[in-house]
Amino acid sequence: MLSQPGPAEAPQDMDLRGRIFTDLDRLAFALEMEAAEHLEHGRAGEYLRTQERRLGVRLAQRLVSGVPADEVNGRVERWQDGYASRLGLVEA
Repeated sequence: MLSQPGPAEAPQDMDLRGRIFTDLDRLAFALEMEAAEHLEHGRAGEYLRTQERRLGVRLAQRLVSGVPADEVNGRVERWQDGYASRLGLVEA
């Protein structure tokens, strides 16, 4: 994948990757706190939706970290041809 770090990633690229990871971590934490508030106020539906958003952020965090994960890489690999086709990068 294009976002995965290469074997000789430049220090400034590693720094940016780390800052993006931390920003995503902060966002996941904020969503976790919001989910807890929803649960505290009896809003189970909002709680579940917020938790799903938080898990989506965690998936993005795995993508940025470059640590292979089936729940990220497997999905991207499964649909990469369809994505390329949609963008006109390959002939259908």
